[in-house]
Amino acid sequence: MENQLHTSLAITTIPIQTWCELYPLETALYEGTIFPCLNLLFFKAPLSTESSKASNGKTEKEQLLSQINTISFAINDLTLYLDTHPTCQNGTTLFYELMKKRLDLLTEFADKYNPLTQFSMGIEPYSTSNYNWSEGAMPWEGGDL
Repeated sequence: MENQLHTSLAITTIPIQTWCELYPLETALYEGTIFPCLNLLFFKAPLSTESSKASNGKTEKEQLLSQINTISFAINDLTLYLDTHPTCQNGTTLFYELMKKRLDLLTEFADKYNPLTQFSMGIEPYSTSNYNWSEGAMPWEGGDL
């Protein structure tokens, strides 16, 4: 047993996350979380001026996609929270509010442009008349997905 390394176990303490006041959704997307109490920065790189511009210079389509991305990010972050806090009424209420808002935005985008998700295929007027998933440009064709 030559050169045997002695190892010892470390004991970690991981505090249970509590509900806290949330970032505005537009801010959350850039911070990487909807929960400011989890945002413990080691190093914060400055945002480029391009990404921090509000909606100046964006087309209506780009603005709508940005809203969908922002809401979708918040839903994903909130889902992680609810996985460990399934009885949190604040989180559950916000989850369903954001899901409705996302569905409304996906419906609006599908009506104006093309379906973004398979789920958008079940939204009128895309119900059962035809399979039109291929409508609109695909990402490799310069599409917005």
